[in-house]
Amino acid sequence: MNEGSGLVCPAGYTAIHLDAVGSTNAEAFERARQGAASGLWVVARRQTAGRGRRGRIWTSEPGNLYSSLMLRDPIAEARLGELPLVVALAVHDAVAAALPPFARADLAIKWPNDVLYAGAKICGILIEASSTPEGRVVVAGIGINCNHHPDVTLYSATDLAAAGYPTEPEALFALLAAAMARRLAEWQAGEFASLREAWLDRARGIGEAITVRLPTREIAGVFSGLDAEGRLLLRHDGGLEAISAGDVFFGRS
Repeated sequence: MNEGSGLVCPAGYTAIHLDAVGSTNAEAFERARQGAASGLWVVARRQTAGRGRRGRIWTSEPGNLYSSLMLRDPIAEARLGELPLVVALAVHDAVAAALPPFARADLAIKWPNDVLYAGAKICGILIEASSTPEGRVVVAGIGINCNHHPDVTLYSATDLAAAGYPTEPEALFALLAAAMARRLAEWQAGEFASLREAWLDRARGIGEAITVRLPTREIAGVFSGLDAEGRLLLRHDGGLEAISAGDVFFGRS
């Protein structure tokens, strides 16, 4: 595992660039245990044990961006549920900046934090937290498909090259790091209402039929927006339900 530099980071952030690592999230937690300062990015050319939500394998061959941002106590614990939406906004900002203006209309966010291009998944985000003697550590893992994508996934997938806009991972990282710094600063200044509105402006499926898959059941209804905390509002026969976590599928199963 060789470390390199050359990645562009905004002030207050640092980055390490690894040839290969098991998981950038796991490496970020390990660096935190070793005393690394908040704001550390771990970026790898390849992951050998990449993970998605619920333990799903995340294909991690060279050519895409694999990165994790480690933050120490980024905000009051009661507001941590807002973070997935903030991270998704930053990723949307970064990918949009890599696209020509006419192509940006095809970019959208699927609740809570999948970024889609032309309806297909182009980015996966996995946010994890751990308590340490020094306080809470949060790691946001972000994998963006730059030059290839998995053939078989739970959802259809694509990449920037397949869409006609090949982008090198290092160049996309510079856009991501800058966008993340901006969005986190806005969030930590106490502004979630404006971020929520920005997320809604970029969302796919509001007012449409969706199915939400939970660990023990599926619920069909209409995606009616977000509540003040960023939870999905699903209107169904039983009324209006706020959902904190789940997999969203467009249409009714």
